[in-house]
Amino acid sequence: MNRKEIITINKLSSAYGKHKILDDINLTIYEGGIYGIIGPNGSGKTTLLKNIARCLVPKKNSIHLADKDITQFSNRSLAKEISYVPQNTDLEFEFSVMDMVLMGRSPYIKRLQSESSYDIEVAERAMKATNTWHLRDKNINMVSGGERQRAIIARALAQETNIMLLDEPVSQLDLHHQLEIMDILKRLAIEDKVTVIMSIHDLNIAAQFCDRLVLMNNGKIFKDGIANDIIKEDIIYSVYGVRAIVMKNPVTGTPHLIPYGNQSDVHRKSSGD
Repeated sequence: MNRKEIITINKLSSAYGKHKILDDINLTIYEGGIYGIIGPNGSGKTTLLKNIARCLVPKKNSIHLADKDITQFSNRSLAKEISYVPQNTDLEFEFSVMDMVLMGRSPYIKRLQSESSYDIEVAERAMKATNTWHLRDKNINMVSGGERQRAIIARALAQETNIMLLDEPVSQLDLHHQLEIMDILKRLAIEDKVTVIMSIHDLNIAAQFCDRLVLMNNGKIFKDGIANDIIKEDIIYSVYGVRAIVMKNPVTGTPHLIPYGNQSDVHRKSSGD
């Protein structure tokens, strides 16, 4: 059965001033599953996500959501389609975790209107799904980093969108919380048919949990495909400058990367240093 095209990116470029960050990006995202955006620092991963989320406004006709140009959506209508979890989840205000999660309901609440019983129910469901319900009365700035990250994901879930964008959601977490959050996202993709698009640095976690990988380098898409097509020794060396062995994970069957050197090591050895 053919999957539905949900996001189409066509000749997308983006720049900060005169510095081009994205250069002629073409990509089709299909409904359901987890897409992992990988690549070295500065390759354009965050900028790509921000264009899709319209935190940065793309040029007309460069990004379509279903059949509609993303620039034609109002802020409220787009927030009903796409939720976005940024890399920096620090919050300056003293909200409770529950109040923060309820912010995800703002696209559905009219101005000066209070949350309905349904909004509370949705927030509760999202918090139970992310194992944060027991934190509901706590100050969001007084919980741990892993708890705060799960609560931010609960806020995104409370938006009830079919598309979730996450920028490095596990980069600052310990191994336990990394796996916990990835399990949550995998469950959403499988059970609720949510399309998850996330940037991620850990290639082994990406290979294990993502249905498709998009490898970026120097503002371009170097290659996209399943993990077995991307996590290869020659590709990793070409893009990251890292020498590595790629093995098959004996438990998951996905490729597992073991780095052991980089280009500078080779240069030092060849020069006799």
